[in-house]
Amino acid sequence: MTTAEIHFEILSYWHAGSGYGQGADLDAVVVRNAAGLPFLPGKSVKGLCREAVATLEEFGKIQKITVCDKQINASEVWFGSVTQGKTRFETEPGLLAFSNAIPSEIGDGWAKANEQALQALYCDLASTRIEENTGLAADKSLRKIEVAIPLKLFATVTASTTDTNWINALEVAAKMIRSLGSHRRRGLGRVAVTVKRGES
Repeated sequence: MTTAEIHFEILSYWHAGSGYGQGADLDAVVVRNAAGLPFLPGKSVKGLCREAVATLEEFGKIQKITVCDKQINASEVWFGSVTQGKTRFETEPGLLAFSNAIPSEIGDGWAKANEQALQALYCDLASTRIEENTGLAADKSLRKIEVAIPLKLFATVTASTTDTNWINALEVAAKMIRSLGSHRRRGLGRVAVTVKRGES
């Protein structure tokens, strides 16, 4: 079994959505742990890494892996088979397991002891669509979302194999991850990502 840590240095406001709003006040709120801290779910961490590794494969930077005399993309071996057009019972799990990315400089203990300061980790952003012909705000287009301030997060990756080629690939692929969370095309979630090897 091998492990690695993925470090996310978030450089702008970011939003990892909970799927919930807050009534008439907010259309979308940030996902939080039990202590009230923002985090990036493990499935999002996995998705970011998978996309970056798949891009390297497209450019021929990662070789296919031989499994049962068949050549398979490394991303399918490491992250699991692609689900497009398949049910969950027709897919195969990958060798890598991803934890949630949690704040690295503050923890649950700090959050519980500093409930008022905890609110400083969040703020609201509002946007609206402007009509091209009038230059006025379009009716019913005001949207307001909660965002988290820039933080450093880290996630752990655990592999059910002693082969470390996946770490080599992640170290290169991490440099291709430029943003995370939702509303990335609007400038949220700019990030610098690095990978550190864990213990084997």
